Amino acid sequence: MRYLWITLLIAGWQCSGSREKEGSLYTSSQVHPTRGDWVIIFTLADPENLNPTNSTSADAQYIQSHIFFSLLSVDPRDTNYPYVPALAVSLPEVSADGMRYTFEIHPAAQWDNGEPVTAKDVEFSFKVVKNPLVDCAPLRPYYEFIEDISIDPKNPRRFTVITNRKYMLALSSIGSMLILPRYVYDPENLMDKYSIRQLNREGEKLRSDPNIRRFAERYNAMQREPSHIIGCGPYLLEEWVTGQQIVLRRKSTWWADTLSGIAYEAYPDKIIYRIINDPNTAITALKAQKIDVMNGIPAKDFVELRRNKAFNEHFRLENPPSFAYSYIGLNMRPQGRRPIFTDVRVRRALAHLVDVDMIIKKFSYGLAQRVTGPLYPMHRGSYNDTLPPIPYDPQKAAQLLDEAGWKDYDGNGIREKVVEGKTIPLEFDIYVNSGNEVRLQIAQIIKQEAEKVGMKVNIVPLEWSVFLERTKKHDFDAYIGAWIGSHNPQDLKQIWHTQSWTEGGSNYTGFGNERTDRIIEEIRQELNKEKRDSLYRLFHKIVYDEQPYIFLSSPLERIAIHRRFRNAYTSAIRPGFFPSGFWTPQNLIRYGKTQALQ
Repeated sequence: MRYLWITLLIAGWQCSGSREKEGSLYTSSQVHPTRGDWVIIFTLADPENLNPTNSTSADAQYIQSHIFFSLLSVDPRDTNYPYVPALAVSLPEVSADGMRYTFEIHPAAQWDNGEPVTAKDVEFSFKVVKNPLVDCAPLRPYYEFIEDISIDPKNPRRFTVITNRKYMLALSSIGSMLILPRYVYDPENLMDKYSIRQLNREGEKLRSDPNIRRFAERYNAMQREPSHIIGCGPYLLEEWVTGQQIVLRRKSTWWADTLSGIAYEAYPDKIIYRIINDPNTAITALKAQKIDVMNGIPAKDFVELRRNKAFNEHFRLENPPSFAYSYIGLNMRPQGRRPIFTDVRVRRALAHLVDVDMIIKKFSYGLAQRVTGPLYPMHRGSYNDTLPPIPYDPQKAAQLLDEAGWKDYDGNGIREKVVEGKTIPLEFDIYVNSGNEVRLQIAQIIKQEAEKVGMKVNIVPLEWSVFLERTKKHDFDAYIGAWIGSHNPQDLKQIWHTQSWTEGGSNYTGFGNERTDRIIEEIRQELNKEKRDSLYRLFHKIVYDEQPYIFLSSPLERIAIHRRFRNAYTSAIRPGFFPSGFWTPQNLIRYGKTQALQ
């Protein structure tokens, strides 16, 4: 649902990983799952925190998905990605006008202290997001539509979410909210003093309220201690050693142990995220079978691993598509920086200097597809496939720069222009996050091409936290980034609405106007897919014409999974694999004790 920092459609692609061929080192006659074994997963860096609403990194949310539980889950094996019950006993009853969603929590659901999960916990979880001082600004736009929650006076597990308008992602937003235990996160019951309606209407006024502030200060500080990261999912945070590993341990008894369904699969005794911040070291560990699962394998290494017979005896290599794209962001509203990209002709000129096809071939080894706008090719109907990719054309770039008034008047090889009475050179910085060698090399190619037509480019590698801070504060000229989305229809507000430029959103480039804001709002409220798709295609065309991003490509995921695991299917839903569902035949278990499931 949320966009995170960081598609190819494959004919006949299916989930895989259930059984091994006869003669493999990992053949087994066992067909029923066994609880036990550990899954050791590569991750590049520590997440910023594991607070269930405040973390924004993809890795944090993958880890949280094992600790916390939501009302609904998604079946990643089905390419229609249907919702299935999780904490809720069934899919909700939805009113005819699409503005009331009635759920009932499963009667078996309980917290670790033995208390039942009730509608009050759901209500509390929404209040946390709506508390104006909780550090979850990127999440709030997805819950603006929630007006109130009505709890059934005769059944504390049954409740109705009341909305203030139609919202295309209502089911997704409500269903995917991680439900929090009040007794852990609000032991003083401070949020009980406020209704959701009051938080909606008096948010700014409540910023000075001492109870709102007291709750938020305590809650925002709950980031990584095991006693603070507690949900009603199957796993506990056992250990977090910075720079080394995060260990999740399965609860000895879990309320859903007797339930069947994909949402309740939890077979491994431990899920361990091994932190290795050098991809080459990670590949070495993978080959040595010191890690069991690795995604985001560099394309070159992935191609080489495909040819490695010894490696393939122990690992499967999978290529599910992904809801993601990479891009170059251009600052259209610079504050205190040179006004380089305020003119669309300059933005388009730079786009003509980026040889995206070559970049895909050189760095992705063909394992990616070009994109032309802010939608994913896998979103059929909404993605505007009538728009041709912008061609690599240095001559056209030079022409556009001439038209925009940038010319080399002094003959020093760098164009310049008089802006507000001052001559400024056509020079800009491009940020890349340190350690990302592919982005660094792409920046170097852009620098070489740009300087051929009189643009001076300074490549600035930044540590990840600084990179994020600079982009969020619009303190950049250009940067190379990526977004990871989801299978749901895209809510464009977080990245593209003008409010998201000033109110904690992710519109870093300053794109947008009243017309594009209006289209975004219409998309959010349109429940008819055909009408919504038409609006998406229109928005796609506007972004394409305005060029706030130079869109690069949507990658195929590159995953290695150890062959001893069964039920190790892959999917376009990130992270592409689902370790809680992995199980190991008893004769192949490497770690821990086994417990046969009846």
